[in-house]
Amino acid sequence: METREQYFTRINRFGRISFAIFFVLMFAIPTVVCAVYDIFPSLATALKATMGLFLILTPIALSEIVSFVPLLGSGASYLTFETGNVSNIKLPCAMNALKLAGVQPASEEGEVLSTISVAISSIVTTAVIMAAALLLAPLAPVFANPSVRIATANVLPALFGALVVAFLTGGDSGPVVIRGQWKAFILPLLVVAVIHYLVFPIKGWEGVTILVLLPITILGARFLFKRGQITVVSKEAKP
Repeated sequence: METREQYFTRINRFGRISFAIFFVLMFAIPTVVCAVYDIFPSLATALKATMGLFLILTPIALSEIVSFVPLLGSGASYLTFETGNVSNIKLPCAMNALKLAGVQPASEEGEVLSTISVAISSIVTTAVIMAAALLLAPLAPVFANPSVRIATANVLPALFGALVVAFLTGGDSGPVVIRGQWKAFILPLLVVAVIHYLVFPIKGWEGVTILVLLPITILGARFLFKRGQITVVSKEAKP
């Protein structure tokens, strides 16, 4: 049986190799297409087209790495950021698997379970995408239906709404139960509301907002924990 250090060494080695292959393939496809058809854009055109997206997506990507990696673990993080759909599929899948199994994130059991759940999610997602690509033309009228378009537009809010409800009503975190964790939700909610409605709309600044709220949420939760407003109780000691 390999040790914890051997496991993480192997996971990080495979993860770096797979990331290198991923980046080569990601840049190779547009490069080959541009070379074959001789349609390379100028540097000015490329910068003009990508700079806006870069400024918007970079803070979001940084916030996802800072906030999601401690929850997902090493193996699941490599898979998640390579295959995409981080916040809307992979993270909820991993968190639900951990909750159902009653294990904590960042534990040895959580590391393995989150990796397995994200891997299965990636396989299922790929299969669904392949099926959708094959059936895109026959199902085009269905996707154009106004009712279907309304439903698909609300999938992500519904998903995060369910996660918020589970956070507010739950507290189960593996071998312990966190009581009063909903109180940590109040401070960041007030900060976002004040900034959005009294200062400026945060639309387009979601990534920056998350980076700002992370330390605020952590410090607020720590303050409430020190004051006894948030408590951590072992399941054995739970009445």
